Amino acid sequence: MVELRNAMSGDGRENAGMRPLAEEGGQSRDTLKEFGVDTDRMVEAASESARTLQDMLADEVRARPLRALGWAAAIGLVVGVIAAR
Repeated sequence: MVELRNAMSGDGRENAGMRPLAEEGGQSRDTLKEFGVDTDRMVEAASESARTLQDMLADEVRARPLRALGWAAAIGLVVGVIAAR
């Protein structure tokens, strides 16, 4: 956990030449804003899309619970087979 915190804050010895992740994100946001991209609006749009998808999935599961259970079982089986290899 300390290594992760050091890597993110830029205090780790092995990451001495690297900038903290938050600084990288801020630089990317600033660069996008220089080109006229509204990053705040992008975040809002992504959040709205995620909420819409979540609502659609919840409605589908409520409407067809056995189908949702079947999909979950099938996905679990596939992941189990892949993990067993």
